Amino acid sequence: KRTRKVKLENMIGLLTKVKIVDNSGAVEGRCIRVYGKKDKGFIGDTILLSITNIAKGSSIKRGEKYKATIVRIKKGETNNPFITRWDENAVVLVKGDYTPIGSRIKGPISDRAGSMEKILSIAGPIRI
Repeated sequence: KRTRKVKLENMIGLLTKVKIVDNSGAVEGRCIRVYGKKDKGFIGDTILLSITNIAKGSSIKRGEKYKATIVRIKKGETNNPFITRWDENAVVLVKGDYTPIGSRIKGPISDRAGSMEKILSIAGPIRI
């Protein structure tokens, strides 16, 4: 009997561009490291991020490193049709104690991860 492994595509890995969807002032970043995993991150995982693009008047500087929690990824499990798929990879910047830096989150986020209570509390009503 042959067992099928679940194949995950387009997870967050090293040097993956991600969109920052909170109002902290950062717009885009690149993943430097995935915490707790070998090389890929999924929704709810924490990554180390280098800021590559910022908004005008932001207190965050380009090139700084921040921790971030993944809230959206491009594709989920290919064998399961009930997993939500997004158009972009998106993260929310967090502090050392995993509280979000921004006070609002733009757009819908996934509520599949159980470790994101603080992020879910500031998110809008749209959680998929």
